[in-house]
Amino acid sequence: MSSERVRATVRLGFLEYLADNPWRIQVTSVWPLALAQCLFFTLLGRVAAGQSGGAFAFVGSLALVLALSTIGGVGGVPGAEKTAGTLYRLQLSGISPAGMFALRSLPWLANALFTWSLCLLLVAPLTGHTRLALSLIPALPLFALMALTSAAAGLVAASPAMGRRAEPLLTNGMMYLVITGSGLFIPAGSSPVIDTVGGLLPLRHGVLAVRRLLDGRPWAAEVAYEALIGLIWALLAVALYRRQAARARRLGTDDFS
Repeated sequence: MSSERVRATVRLGFLEYLADNPWRIQVTSVWPLALAQCLFFTLLGRVAAGQSGGAFAFVGSLALVLALSTIGGVGGVPGAEKTAGTLYRLQLSGISPAGMFALRSLPWLANALFTWSLCLLLVAPLTGHTRLALSLIPALPLFALMALTSAAAGLVAASPAMGRRAEPLLTNGMMYLVITGSGLFIPAGSSPVIDTVGGLLPLRHGVLAVRRLLDGRPWAAEVAYEALIGLIWALLAVALYRRQAARARRLGTDDFS
């Protein structure tokens, strides 16, 4: 893909994002939802296990805020193409669908990191975690990595949109699977089943790395695991979109919404 096509695709992604999420909607809906989620789970953690439970949940909530954009938001990008009935034009462009959707998902990655910053700035003081928030600032690169790995999983969950219809069920299912299995709110070691499934999910090892960083323990291995899991999800996305695109061309399901 030429640099000109890359710039045009990125620009299209931002224009598409702003058309679907104008500033009024972001200020009154998108960002308040992220803040409310972070506040709710942090307070729930405090009720369940005191101040330490609140701190544990606050870290997990920051990762969940990323997933709202990178799984929920990114997952809607291919579906929007299908709903608009323009998927067949994408097929004619000769550009990889996975690469196209990844580039057009960049606004959601930016939104993920912005809402993460909002939660750090606003929710932490409200819940008594200002000192924790300050100690989390150096962990921003780890959260940025988690944004990338979870976005790859979001694209995988949205891949059926290349077929007959845009189906949000898998994207929603991925969100709940991440909430349950990625160790955001359930400590690692609490359940062998959850640990087994969670080890294959994005955010799991990234959150563990953040917790280890806060505790002053070695964390580099967990970062490597998180990057590896993200790479696996990204390669799976490429394979699925390639297969779905070929199937859509063969069956003619890319010319209707």
